[in-house]
Amino acid sequence: MGGPVETFPTASPLPMTRVTPPKSLTDETADTALATVSANGVVGLSGNLTDDWAGGLIAGVDTPADVIRRCDLSIGKKFPSFYEALAAAGAGHEDIVKLVRTAKPFRNLSKVKRGDTFWAELHSDGGIRLLGFDLDEESYVEYVRVGDDYEMRQGAYPVEHRITGVSGVISHSLYQSLGRQDAPLTLAAKLNDILGWEIDFGRDLRKGDTYRLIYEEIWRDGEFLRTGPILAAEYVNRNNIHRAYRFAMPDGRPGYYNDDGQNFQKQLMRAPLEYSRISSGFSYRRFHPVLKRWMPHMGVDYAAPVGTPVRAAGDGTIVERGRKRGNGRYIKIRHTNRDYETYYLHLSRFHKRSTRGRHVRQGDVIGYVGATGYATGPHLDYRVKRNGSWVNPRRLKLPAAAPVAEQDRPDFARINELLGRSLAALPDETTPTAVDGIETSAPPRWNASRYLAAMIPETLRPL
Repeated sequence: MGGPVETFPTASPLPMTRVTPPKSLTDETADTALATVSANGVVGLSGNLTDDWAGGLIAGVDTPADVIRRCDLSIGKKFPSFYEALAAAGAGHEDIVKLVRTAKPFRNLSKVKRGDTFWAELHSDGGIRLLGFDLDEESYVEYVRVGDDYEMRQGAYPVEHRITGVSGVISHSLYQSLGRQDAPLTLAAKLNDILGWEIDFGRDLRKGDTYRLIYEEIWRDGEFLRTGPILAAEYVNRNNIHRAYRFAMPDGRPGYYNDDGQNFQKQLMRAPLEYSRISSGFSYRRFHPVLKRWMPHMGVDYAAPVGTPVRAAGDGTIVERGRKRGNGRYIKIRHTNRDYETYYLHLSRFHKRSTRGRHVRQGDVIGYVGATGYATGPHLDYRVKRNGSWVNPRRLKLPAAAPVAEQDRPDFARINELLGRSLAALPDETTPTAVDGIETSAPPRWNASRYLAAMIPETLRPL
C-alpha cells in the first residue's frame, strides 16, 4: 500500500499483540495477521484480507488514548463507500463528514469506486489524524488534522534518475522507429519540442534519416515510471546535422542550445516544464473528464508528477495569481511584447517569489504541478493568448531566445564536449542502453570541470 513513511516519538514498547481477525479470513491468513503495537500505535498489519474485509481494518487492539493507529483502506464489496470503510476502521462520524467536505473541491470522496485505496491514521477515540491517497506512481495527497480543520498537502515519492541512450534509422516515421527500438514514444514529442523549430517532423523526415538521443529515465523501487528530459540529441535530416544540448544556467534555468551556444528555444516555450506525456491537446471540441460534456479545450495538458517545477514561458510580468473553481491555483503572465499572455492552471502551489506585479524571465520557476480545480490527476494546463485570442502553444512561430551568455561559455563548452562524446559513442542503431559518466544533479553554480574529473556515482540523486 502506498503512503509516505512517517515516524512518531516512541516510549517503552508494549508487548506484541495479536489482532483478532474477521471471520472471513482463512486460518492461514489469520496466523499472519499480526500487528506490532508500541507507544506510537499500530505500525504494521499483514494478511491478505478478502473483499468482505478489504483494507486491513484493525480490530481488537486495546491502545492508550494517545496512540495513533495506521490502517490501509480499500473500497470493496463489504464496504462500497468511503464512509463505510472508514467507519468500519473506527473513525468517528463528524471527522469523516468534515474530511469529505474539505476534500470535495479536490476529490469527491462520496463517489469512490471499487478498488480505490487510501491510508489513514486514527486516534483510539476515532479521531482522524491523517488521510492519504496516491495520485499516480510518484505523487500523493494527504489531509492532515490542523486544529479543528484538515489541511491538504501534496507530495512526491523519492525516485532514481538513470541516464539512457537510444539511436535509430527512420524508415517511415520517428514514432515507428522508436517503437522498433523499444524506446519510449514520448521521446518523439520531446524531440519535437527541442528541434521542432528547425525540422517539421510531420513533413521533413526522409527514409534513412538517423537520430541519437541521451535522456533520463525515472525509476522508483526498481520499476520504470516515466521518461525524463532529453539531455542531448542529434538528428540527421537530408545530410543536415542538427544537435542540441541541454544546459542549465547558474540560476537553474535549463535550455537547449546548438554547438555554437545558440538557443533552440523561441521567445515563448511550447512546454514550460519537464512533462511525462501530453495528456490532452488543444481542441475546439473535447469531452471534459470532470464536467462530462463536450467543450473547447484552449490549452495543452502536460501530465507530470506533483511538485514538478513550472517555469515562465517567456519574459514578462505576473498580472494574476490566484485560485478559481475550474482553474484551481493559476498564474497569468503578460509578456514583454504585450501581444502574448500565458496561463498556467491546476498548480499545487506558487513559488514564493511569484507575486502579482513581479517581472519574470523565461525559465524562472513560478509554481509547481498539482491537480487543483477541475483535474482528474496532476498536470499543467498551459494556455496562450495572442492579441486576445487563444492559440495552440505547440504551433507558435516566434523569434529565437537569447544564446548562452559569454560568462557561461566555458562551462557550456565542457558540458557540450561530454554530451557530444556520449552521443558519438552510441551505435547507429541501439535499443535503450545505460550511459555512464553523466551526472544530472547540478550544484547552485555548475562546476563542470570538477564534475567531469570526478567519479560519477551509479545511483543518481532522488527528487
